[in-house]
Amino acid sequence: MHNLYVPPYKILLFIVLFGFGFFSASILKDNQTTLPKFDIPKPDLSIDLKFDFDFNFSKPEVDEEITKPTVSWKEVTIQTNGTDRKYGNLVGIQLVLKPEDFVKEEWWRERIEETLSKGKSSGIFDRKTIVIFPEHTGTGLLYLDEKSRFLNADSLDLALKTKGENFTVSDLIYLKAEKMVEVYVRTFSELAKQYNVPILGGTIVLPNPKIIKGSLVIDPKGPLYNVAIPFSADGKLMDPLVKKSILTEDESTILTPGEPTQDRVWIVPGWKVAIFIGQEVFDVNLYNRLVGKPIDGLISPSASYPNMKWQNFDLEENQIWKQEGMAKYIKSTKAQDLVQVFMSGHLYGKTWKGKTFNLRDFSNEDQVESVESPTILNLYF
Repeated sequence: MHNLYVPPYKILLFIVLFGFGFFSASILKDNQTTLPKFDIPKPDLSIDLKFDFDFNFSKPEVDEEITKPTVSWKEVTIQTNGTDRKYGNLVGIQLVLKPEDFVKEEWWRERIEETLSKGKSSGIFDRKTIVIFPEHTGTGLLYLDEKSRFLNADSLDLALKTKGENFTVSDLIYLKAEKMVEVYVRTFSELAKQYNVPILGGTIVLPNPKIIKGSLVIDPKGPLYNVAIPFSADGKLMDPLVKKSILTEDESTILTPGEPTQDRVWIVPGWKVAIFIGQEVFDVNLYNRLVGKPIDGLISPSASYPNMKWQNFDLEENQIWKQEGMAKYIKSTKAQDLVQVFMSGHLYGKTWKGKTFNLRDFSNEDQVESVESPTILNLYF
């Protein structure tokens, strides 16, 4: 039997009306001297009510707009590796984000811009600066316009159930892809132009994205790719758009791998850097394709979260990324410096604790000290 929700005021009204009827009947029975007698058959009022009422007087859950999230840090930290020799620099920015930060375009942009503002005011940006944001900086835009029921769920899986029992994260991305593209491109295009620096806008998961005549175009029904997209200092989209080619088992249930043979060299004024996404840094074959090419640096927007594994590697361990990744293979290329940038914070029901690090001239290493506040890791060539 279904549980029925009965508003309290209806129950009270029923009691009052029933009591009034019973009281009136008693008066009529006692005052027989003023009314004529009628032989009225005595009704059988015994009714077998078998309804299983659940008198739950609590209000149904309301799906409400959320308030602007507050930050837990007081400032953005800057760490510098090397000295400014006017050759340029690689700037890796570790963000600290939570789902609420993505709900409004202006909130998300504010989290990103506070790091760029700190970099500019500290004088580390010039015409040869390259800025790199973490993997999935744009993917979190799947939270755009969500409300309390979705955001207050204990995990992304439970949040998805608020939209339907069989609703998946892929369904959500397809549903919001157009809006995600619009916000992502507008934000990074404007910020790159405003701060006059080339930016690799981390990555974003989209259905078969392509850069066509300077615009980011998607196929609404195409396969999902995790892509890294560069922006020039004048705010324009740049090639190459790199599709992540090495996927974890979990990622493979949602994403399609990019071609290992794709171009991954980003050319900016004065420098050429190769882009690796996440665990691509462990694949020797990708480095072999760079042998002999004029490369100045290696950069990687990455992610590390609980239970993340690839082959025999436990990707929660920060040391794995250093020992088995770009630092291991950089000497097979002509690059001398590298930066690997991670996201921190609470996302998709998991706490992300990867630590951004860099390596200058093969041996001089630097790593963020904390994952609790945004950090700029600046490496001078």
